[in-house]
Amino acid sequence: MTYFAAEQARAIQKNSGKSPSAKPHTIVYIEDNTVNLDLVAKILAYRQHIKLIPASTPEQGVELVKTHRPDLVLLDINLPGMNGFDVLKTLRNIPGLDDIPVIALTSRAMPHHIEEGRAAGFTDYLTKPLNVSQFLSSIDQHLAH
Repeated sequence: MTYFAAEQARAIQKNSGKSPSAKPHTIVYIEDNTVNLDLVAKILAYRQHIKLIPASTPEQGVELVKTHRPDLVLLDINLPGMNGFDVLKTLRNIPGLDDIPVIALTSRAMPHHIEEGRAAGFTDYLTKPLNVSQFLSSIDQHLAH
């Protein structure tokens, strides 16, 4: 196990018992990369109060958000067809879904990318490679509201 992997594993274990409430939560994760989907699923598996619903296309993700009305959406920016900004705009224009927190999880990590994401209305903007402690902290913060 690399140093990085060991640090991430410790962060998951350290934060695994934390829960913003006893209430179960649903998160839709829209991501076309199966490795990233699997990683987030493994991290969130330690949070037994969270149900993760993966979507591998933007269109499928929008439909899943409409169907399940999750407590939170995790959204990649670099998606085929419709990018993350388009998905965010679509969700914000659907009555009843416009208040769901949407966190960007992206490799677009330059300062101007982060500013662009925040200006577009993402609730939070997290970059890859994922900092597990920061990721879990952001999820806890936004599920608590």
